[in-house]
Amino acid sequence: MDAIQRRTVELAAFAVAVVLFVFYFGRPFWAWANWDAAKGTIDLGVIKFSSRPPFPNDGRSVLFGLVAPIVVATIGRVIGQGRPK
Repeated sequence: MDAIQRRTVELAAFAVAVVLFVFYFGRPFWAWANWDAAKGTIDLGVIKFSSRPPFPNDGRSVLFGLVAPIVVATIGRVIGQGRPK
């Protein structure tokens, strides 16, 4: 594989890593972080009901949103570096 092909594979791996992060962790985290307490909470005095989305810490979000992008980006970086001569 020549340098241009290695660089293309590296960039494609980074693009896949970014897409995985955004769809599986970034969007749920953004929804959780931007939640408005004034609009999404019913306060009955004794108990509060909240519509806040859960923090993205389930297995799918962590695996596909954090772990997989790191692995894919690392593989792309290793391929992009090429063989030492």
